[in-house]
Amino acid sequence: MLITDDPSISHSYDRLLQRIEAQGVAPWIEGKVKGPDREGLIFLCKFGFFTGILTKAEIGQMLKLERGELRQLVRSWYDDHRAKGCGTC
Repeated sequence: MLITDDPSISHSYDRLLQRIEAQGVAPWIEGKVKGPDREGLIFLCKFGFFTGILTKAEIGQMLKLERGELRQLVRSWYDDHRAKGCGTC
């Protein structure tokens, strides 16, 4: 998993936010993400995954996850979605 102060966070965050804006769905997350930090990037990855903007492979690259870690993270997102509904948009 990406370390908290990884220098790639800001670039990945900005690039992903641009992709979300290009799809016209940025208003769905307005006020839900504070800034370019690890938690914000994870939130954007979750949002991007559930809106079809990102693939699991892209998430793995951005968050520097091993295959097992990626599977566990995505499974936790699905579990969260089943328990709470769509909390990302």
